[in-house]
Amino acid sequence: MNRLAKQCFMGVFALSACVCLLIQTGFAEEIAEPKTDETIVVKSTKIERKLENVTDSVTVISEYDIKSKQFTDFTEVLRFTPGVEFKQAGGPGQFSYPKMRGYGEGHFLVVIDGVKINEGLGGSVGHFLGQLDPSIVENVEILRGPQSALYGANTTAGVIAITTKGGVEGQQINFGGEYGSLDWKKAYASSRGTKDNLKYGVNVAMTDSGGVHKFETYDNQTASANMGYTLGSVELGASLTYMKTEFNSAELDESSDDCSQANTTHWAFQTPDPHNTNTYDHWIGSLSVNHTINEKFSQKAMYGWFKKESTGIDINDGFLGYQEAPYDGFVFGGAPPYAAGERVPIKDGGNGLSSNTKNQNYQFEYNFIYDANIGQNHANTLLLGYEYIKQEGQKWGRYGEAEAEAKNDSFFLNDQLLLMDETLILSGGLRFDDHETYCDQTNYKLGASYLFKSVGTTLFTNYGTSFRAPTVSNMYDPKYGNPGITPEDGWTYEGGVRQSLFGKRLNAEVCYWKSELDNIIVYDSKQKRFYVNGTGAYVNRDNGETEGVELGLSFMATHTVTVSANYTYCDSYSFEDGEKFRNVQVARNKANLDIAYDDGKYTFNIHPYYTGPRLRWNGDIEMDDYLRVDAAASVRVLNNVKLYTRLENLTDDKTQEGLGYEQPGFYGIIGVEIEH
Repeated sequence: MNRLAKQCFMGVFALSACVCLLIQTGFAEEIAEPKTDETIVVKSTKIERKLENVTDSVTVISEYDIKSKQFTDFTEVLRFTPGVEFKQAGGPGQFSYPKMRGYGEGHFLVVIDGVKINEGLGGSVGHFLGQLDPSIVENVEILRGPQSALYGANTTAGVIAITTKGGVEGQQINFGGEYGSLDWKKAYASSRGTKDNLKYGVNVAMTDSGGVHKFETYDNQTASANMGYTLGSVELGASLTYMKTEFNSAELDESSDDCSQANTTHWAFQTPDPHNTNTYDHWIGSLSVNHTINEKFSQKAMYGWFKKESTGIDINDGFLGYQEAPYDGFVFGGAPPYAAGERVPIKDGGNGLSSNTKNQNYQFEYNFIYDANIGQNHANTLLLGYEYIKQEGQKWGRYGEAEAEAKNDSFFLNDQLLLMDETLILSGGLRFDDHETYCDQTNYKLGASYLFKSVGTTLFTNYGTSFRAPTVSNMYDPKYGNPGITPEDGWTYEGGVRQSLFGKRLNAEVCYWKSELDNIIVYDSKQKRFYVNGTGAYVNRDNGETEGVELGLSFMATHTVTVSANYTYCDSYSFEDGEKFRNVQVARNKANLDIAYDDGKYTFNIHPYYTGPRLRWNGDIEMDDYLRVDAAASVRVLNNVKLYTRLENLTDDKTQEGLGYEQPGFYGIIGVEIEH
């Protein structure tokens, strides 16, 4: 039995055992009607809309979804969704590189409590999504497809909007702790509630963990506060999140040659390194004012601030250990060739110099909303908005010095028409971005959907343009920067079908998309140097294309059992001088299956996750596919005490997302939470 067949067998066995357990505990008894009347409202579209009235492909993840699966890693929350995948390297809190619809970082936007946190220097969010503590998250909305008409730059693939935990009705105090594999230790607490006109949520968490190698460590200290105060027709809001993380990683040595040739063999190994540390400090804050003028008019103003400081330092510890030569004639470190299996001494490649960065975003946004009925069966919601954002980027130390800022003013409008008793929905958006350095950008988006009420079928489609802005590093890096660089620009079409059956107990969606991106910014070592001490430069050179299908399904079998699944097929390519290349670290196939049981006292969840082969960073070696089976369970032993566990990779199989980086095998945690 080959590896994948064995994994599939184990996955089917685990699912079968789950079903049998549910039958034994009453799953086959009289079925109660599940609740289906709860309306999900999407807020990241800036015009609050019912999920069923959004013409985009959207996923909403609730606090319950996160808590019931006992997630310890926020990347696992996002893996559950169509179109999103990660390359993770190492143990908890180590390196994390997200992809969305075949596009890498800088092509999708991450927003925390309304604040954009993509960095000015590189346009990405670094390893933030792999280090964000799930215990402070209340809600996640993923808008797939171009959102430049609403959010501006860096949204070709979509937007991930995260809301931290805020107030709840009454008063709720929670605290708990966890212990698990790799010496995982975590303590957390929260206080949330409502008092008169004040809603509040305060959350803290501390995590300390080892890793898959000696000396590999991860520490995370997180605190967040989310407040709201209502004063007549005015609602004041404030949020602040602080996250300090530090991780020490093993040293990686690998072949950087083109290993697709028969005479070149790929090799890679990690060696424990006692002093190879990265430290990050994140601050994210917002102040907002919402004013309801009357039943038709409202307005909102928000000021947001994001700050990230990072330091990386690899001290030269000299001799680190030995590795075995992977083949005869192996050459490493300038020594004579080694025979296969011979011990190879590994010396630390660090030089003790620190590399430092500092990124800050200052954001102001104003929205004016008109919302009114048109006759008896029609309604119109119009949004007019203005946004100012200033991004500052600074780096110094090992990789040189650079400091610059970029400013952008934007004006946008968005309109939604609900026609024919909400069966026909038309939406459109237009945005003008006035950047102080590169040329102005105008982007638009059009969408439509139609609901056949008698059969519960909705057809939807969208077309939108998008762009990726040059980063501070692209323009002003002292070695590779190019002040004459221009934005990438592209377009995306998507269309699909949504189907609801059995009183909305079963919901399914199929979405096809195709996206093209021109003038992609790349580093070209052959280009003329723009600076005396530079080699090569960033240039607009390549074109890109992604195309795929996303399928999603959820079924409320009973009031205690829910089954959900999704599948993504994605082709992602780049074109250089007319030659087509498959994009690296993007799997063509990705799938999730989830079976969940919750009767109020017991919860149980089992989740197989499959990802197909993908190319390593050099584009020459294809990594193996894998199937991973995870599970989670909890029991309420007292009214206010809950015991829980999460188990990952039940088959203890090798999962590889970064060639050469070792991943945890079977991994588990146990925890206790006390509620008041």
